[in-house]
Amino acid sequence: MATMKVRLESLVSGLLRKRGVPEQQLHERCKKIGRRMLLGSVLLIVPLIIWDMPPVAKILLQLGYAAMMCAGILLAFDEEKKPR
Repeated sequence: MATMKVRLESLVSGLLRKRGVPEQQLHERCKKIGRRMLLGSVLLIVPLIIWDMPPVAKILLQLGYAAMMCAGILLAFDEEKKPR
C-alpha cells in the first residue's frame, strides 16, 4: 500500500509541477486534490440511485467510485505513527 501511495503522490506532484505549482505548496495541494477526489467520488454513486442503468454502466460507475475513493484516501490523509 505504501508503494501505491508513493506512486500516486509522485504522479500528482509531477502533474502539479507541470502546471507551475511551487515546491513548497506541493504537499498541501496533493492533500487538497485527495479531499476533492473523495467528494467527487460521491458523484459517481448518485446516478446509480436515481436512474435505472444497464449492468455494464453500473459496474463501471462502481469501479470509478472505488478508484477515486482509494486514491482520495491515499492522498488526503498522512500516516503518522503515534509514540507509545
